[in-house]
Amino acid sequence: MGPYYRGSSQGVGAFFDLFYQHPILMLILTAGIVVMGIFIYRKRNRDKMTRL
Repeated sequence: MGPYYRGSSQGVGAFFDLFYQHPILMLILTAGIVVMGIFIYRKRNRDKMTRL
């Protein structure tokens, strides 16, 4: 274990270790965050258009 594990709990370390073992999970997580960001952005824009 490297020094980055020192300040975190074992659960957090296991969470990050999971991404090292399965890099496709990082791709899925990133894609999900992007999709949620687009969804929220479009929803806010739609709300602004109805207020005018």
